[in-house]
Amino acid sequence: MRCTHGSLSTVAMRLGSACSIVAAMAAVPPLDAATISVDVVRSVETIDVRASTTVHADIATAWHVLTDYERFTEFIPDLLRSHVVARSGSKVTVEQSGFAVIWLLKMPVEVTFEIDENSPIGLHSRSVAGDLRSLTSRYALTPVPSGTRLDYLGHLAPGFVLFGRIERSVIEHNIARRFQALADEMERQGALARTHRDNGTR
Repeated sequence: MRCTHGSLSTVAMRLGSACSIVAAMAAVPPLDAATISVDVVRSVETIDVRASTTVHADIATAWHVLTDYERFTEFIPDLLRSHVVARSGSKVTVEQSGFAVIWLLKMPVEVTFEIDENSPIGLHSRSVAGDLRSLTSRYALTPVPSGTRLDYLGHLAPGFVLFGRIERSVIEHNIARRFQALADEMERQGALARTHRDNGTR
């Protein structure tokens, strides 16, 4: 095999470019996971869940992530399908399927939600079909100096008799995982938006 001076120079340039790219990527610190709080209160028939966090993203970015239902499967764990089946003004119907997970156990879950959007400050949803007897929830977005505060309130009448006394743990675990994933995606999109904005001003 013959290597001319020109080909060696080309290889060196390509290696140098590759090293520069790797160095630039290494210089960018990874995003920290959003810090969330979750509180679960169970009564005889229902479970109430409250979750909150502050994300480093503006309210427009947070709203876009919150309502990008078709893309939920890309970042929410154990969600296999999320599909908008109807939309009329601020009313949206979304079908979702996936798993509720606790330890090594996975339980298939299918739910259809009717969602009432109130752009860009929040939304209300309720389950109208599927494996849960009743689920109503509210997401609220509030601008704060460091970004956007995200609050969740869920009122749930579960249908998983199998889980019995551990049902509270199942609900808390799965809602916390999904809420964390939603907040982390808002953080990621917020960082991308800031990068694009900074590059545009140079």
